[in-house]
Amino acid sequence: MPDEVFPSDLSGHFWATVKRLPELDRWRFEILDYQNNVLLSGLACSERQAAVIVNPWDQVIAASPDEEDRSMGGIDDSG
Repeated sequence: MPDEVFPSDLSGHFWATVKRLPELDRWRFEILDYQNNVLLSGLACSERQAAVIVNPWDQVIAASPDEEDRSMGGIDDSG
């Protein structure tokens, strides 16, 4: 099942990281924007569980009807 594979490259200007924390027996995951701002972070019992959280987040962002990419912030081209 595709949702069980942890993605690193997400839609738009986002990506995700996952790291095993042996001292907690958990996996820490983060979703970051192009400026390395952490948009979502959490702990999961397995890398698969982290993927099940991150993949739907990416699908919601990719399916957003907004034409502007909010990760780009307030870029002002007025001069």
